Amino acid sequence: MGARPHPFREGNYAPVREERALEPCLCEGQLPLELAGGMYVRNGGEPALAESMRDGASPAYHWFDGDGMLTGVYFKEVRTSSGKRQLVPTFVNRYVLTDVFLASNALGLQQPILPSIATLVGSIWTLPLILLSIFRAVFLAFLSFFTHSPLRHLSVANTSILWHDGRALASCESGPLTWVTLPALDTVGFWSLEGDNGEPGLREGMIGWMKEWTTAHPKRDPVTGELMLFHMTFLPPYLHYSVIPSTHAASEKAAPTPRILAAPVPISSPKMMHDMAASRTHSILLDVPLSLNPLNLAVGKPIINYDPSQRSRFGVLPRHAPHLVQWFEAPPCIIFHTAFASDVYDAYDSSRVTAVELVCCRLNSPRLVYAAGNLDLPVAQALPAGAKEACELYYYSFPLSSPVATAPTHAFPLAAIPFEFPTVPQDRAVGPAKYVYGCSIQHGNFDAALGGAAKIDCLVKVNVEALVRRGHKRAEAGEGGDAERPVDERSVSQVLAQQTSRSDQGVVDDDVPIRILKMPPRHFAQESSFVPRENPRSEDDGYLLTYVFDEHQLDDVTERPREGATSELWVVDAWDMETVVAKVKLPQRVPYGLHGNWFTSSQIQEQRTVESVRSRP
Repeated sequence: MGARPHPFREGNYAPVREERALEPCLCEGQLPLELAGGMYVRNGGEPALAESMRDGASPAYHWFDGDGMLTGVYFKEVRTSSGKRQLVPTFVNRYVLTDVFLASNALGLQQPILPSIATLVGSIWTLPLILLSIFRAVFLAFLSFFTHSPLRHLSVANTSILWHDGRALASCESGPLTWVTLPALDTVGFWSLEGDNGEPGLREGMIGWMKEWTTAHPKRDPVTGELMLFHMTFLPPYLHYSVIPSTHAASEKAAPTPRILAAPVPISSPKMMHDMAASRTHSILLDVPLSLNPLNLAVGKPIINYDPSQRSRFGVLPRHAPHLVQWFEAPPCIIFHTAFASDVYDAYDSSRVTAVELVCCRLNSPRLVYAAGNLDLPVAQALPAGAKEACELYYYSFPLSSPVATAPTHAFPLAAIPFEFPTVPQDRAVGPAKYVYGCSIQHGNFDAALGGAAKIDCLVKVNVEALVRRGHKRAEAGEGGDAERPVDERSVSQVLAQQTSRSDQGVVDDDVPIRILKMPPRHFAQESSFVPRENPRSEDDGYLLTYVFDEHQLDDVTERPREGATSELWVVDAWDMETVVAKVKLPQRVPYGLHGNWFTSSQIQEQRTVESVRSRP
């Protein structure tokens, strides 16, 4: 594992451990007033024990490892002497003070407590190492109870951040959601879905500590204020589903909504489920053939194992009736991220849902999981000759009019370009959404071939509504042919070559399926968040916020960031996907990370009162 340079330890993937507290920044361009009082925050794994990453003989490391570090820019509004509104961008980055982080410090460790994902996806030949790392973690967790920082929760809270019911919540599959404050990014503690009126949380019962293992991507309905989540355990029925209402801000709710806590949705074995989707009436759970099962070791397979001989299954269930789940099967694939789900209503009865649509990012192999740990893809999991290696924006339609339907009526890729990290405006997170924003690369794919990591040099806006419409027409005309043929078959270079400015006369944007913002040479972006313009002209009238790093700041020989290297926060016009309206000059680097979120000024003002926050001993 350490024989070759690890692409996810090099360059701007290298961690930054320095923390800063609300430091004002300079800005180039004009910040939109729509940002006033709001805050953009992005999560990602930043190994606090970074010394263990400095040489080739260091322990196993995976890009999904590491302690959660939140990096944000708060747009403080001030008034000039003349009374004019002005925004002061303020930078802050803080570790999430989880039990794992604090216990590591209390025990004085030089290596992480938890096993690396790179270890868990290892072959059967690494079984002794896997077992040793698990026993070590259990032993250290036991020792932590003799310190001032006992390890009660396994979450490192390093994946995403979201809003629900007066709380900003950092997430990670290995534990409960972690409550942090805005804009300071102080850690309050874990929230296991306890209710305001004494309702118990997930920690109850013998396997409550397992039920706390919550998806990193809960879905929040902006109309009802409800939060939909799932939880995966190693014991039957393996999968559980929750709906948590909003009680803090009554204005968020149209009407009182029921509370569902860890309702069973049985599946055959524990899976590596990362994301889900929710429409206005239904939720979709993704049972793809990517297992996360310690029992795999007994049959000579790694704990995390992809089996392309199995089918992918999609559980579509009424939001408040998980026992009525209907399962649909499709060819094997891996789905880490969904964009949105939406309802299709009967043409003659507007209250009757006849189908639920899903737009997601679909992979055909687990290559990314292995490449992010600098591991070789096992031969048994490699694609057969001629199979397509791609991460594409994909569309499914699940019919609900027939209770015996077991397959989607439509399933096809929307575009041929590589597409990952999908986002939509917050008011469209529970669909429908006309546009989906995401990340792409000009060369290669997100499989991240060994020896290099995929870096985002293109931000993309896809007119999903137009492409789905074209896909349906193609199917009705019998022109589908190859079911894996994308509706838009152009490459990134072809889209860029044919792209015209939206400001040009005669350009009707409903006819433009894809718009791409190509980054300048050696500039790389990260997942973006959408902020709507005041009184928007259309759904896509707003701004994208993303961190950008200029790799001209890397040393030409070592490829390490030079001392003083910094990043920027770019504010991009999402309407034309060509204008960068402002660049906030940050005081330090922001390493390439995972998922972010935009928090509005009203959300920050409506936060729950916090009695105390966690601190380092």
